[in-house]
Amino acid sequence: MASSVSMFNIGKSGLMVSKQSMTTTGHNIANVNTEGFSRQNVDQTTGPTIPNGRLTFGTGAWAKGVTRTSDEYLERRIQGEHKNFANAEERDIYLHQTEQIFNESNNDGLNRLATRFFNEFRKLSTDPSNVAIRSSVREASMQLTSDLSRMDNELREVANNIDTRIEGYVRDLNALAVEVRDLNLAVERAELGGGTAPDLHDKRDLALKRLGAMADISSSRDNSGRVTVTLAGQVAIVAGENVNLLEVARTPPDPRTDKKEGHVDIYVREPVPTKLTEKIKTGRLGGLLEVRDQDVGAARDKINKVAFIMAKEVNNLHRQGFGLDGVNGRNFFEEPTTQADAAQKIRLSGDITNNLDAIAAAKEPGGHGDNRMAVALSGIGDLRGTAGDAHSSILDVYNSMVSELAVKTSGTKKTLVFQKDVLSQLENVRESLVGVNLDEETANLVRFQHAYAANAKVLQVADDLMQTVLTTFK
Repeated sequence: MASSVSMFNIGKSGLMVSKQSMTTTGHNIANVNTEGFSRQNVDQTTGPTIPNGRLTFGTGAWAKGVTRTSDEYLERRIQGEHKNFANAEERDIYLHQTEQIFNESNNDGLNRLATRFFNEFRKLSTDPSNVAIRSSVREASMQLTSDLSRMDNELREVANNIDTRIEGYVRDLNALAVEVRDLNLAVERAELGGGTAPDLHDKRDLALKRLGAMADISSSRDNSGRVTVTLAGQVAIVAGENVNLLEVARTPPDPRTDKKEGHVDIYVREPVPTKLTEKIKTGRLGGLLEVRDQDVGAARDKINKVAFIMAKEVNNLHRQGFGLDGVNGRNFFEEPTTQADAAQKIRLSGDITNNLDAIAAAKEPGGHGDNRMAVALSGIGDLRGTAGDAHSSILDVYNSMVSELAVKTSGTKKTLVFQKDVLSQLENVRESLVGVNLDEETANLVRFQHAYAANAKVLQVADDLMQTVLTTFK
């Protein structure tokens, strides 16, 4: 009788373990396409043994728990490469947009318009009193000033779009930080009695990976298994059950970082108000801040410099010349007082706009055939030493900026392709180690099904033995 009861218990234990194994295998198969899911296994062990004289009998099988297959080092590598890929992706998007503003091949960019502007003065030198040529000089000048303003406006728009994207990513980062905090608590509750919560661990690892793509974060676990997330090595945005949310605010310009007026900075309010903008170097936020403050900011500075020098140098010469009406001392452009926002403020002076005779082509009054000032004005674009050093011309400032931007855009695109390949390789390694293989899981399902049927047979045999015993002593 005792032997039959033991067989019942052994069969039951095998039946339950096989059922749990099939359930776990089915769970793996169901989540084969779930992002961040790690393959799970039933941790099976033998039950306690029972001594009986010189013999020892087993009591079946136990399921100690459900564990997940994981590789912490690999997860950290993937998190780091996600950060680098996201950084390159954001830089590529906005550097490409910035480069398109100066695309000289598809339209009449600043280089062509400036060249045409100086060429019109060269044409004017061939016939200084020709009204049609003077009209062309005025038209070329208006197109030049309009294009300077256009480029500055479009650069402002790119920077404003980046600000909007930064605000969105800060909201996403806060939501992920709250998710990690909530999962900290959920994992702790689930494992309070010594159990395991593999699905919750997967979700938390996925949230950490997405969080790491936003900025340069580091994470660590305490003795209770809670995760602490530190942003830029400065502030713990998640610490166990506590979370510190980030904020954005529009602030004054910062000459140390080339940040322009009115663009957003990133702050954390707790435990003390701290500006983190300068500390964030990688991830999506780091890439956006770098493009906005360094690349777009530098391009705007160069455009304003070109506008300021152009107005200053042309006006200096033009004031010395004489128009067809014999008057001198007039500005050709309305000259900006400072370099800041010069591209927005440069435009033709009212004298030139309203009176073609005011264009000073002559060096002395009364000479309708005098072309010396027109010749001098036509050479300003190639004049060395006007851009702050002895070797650079006005157009050199612009061309060097466009070339530098093209090099950065090309380099970022190559970096993006490289990071994509690295990330893809690491993800493939992860899938081979901890991902779900449908062929293996199908084989496991068949194996556990046979084990379940065999344990059911043990129960059937135990029942037959029990019936025999009962019938014998009836």
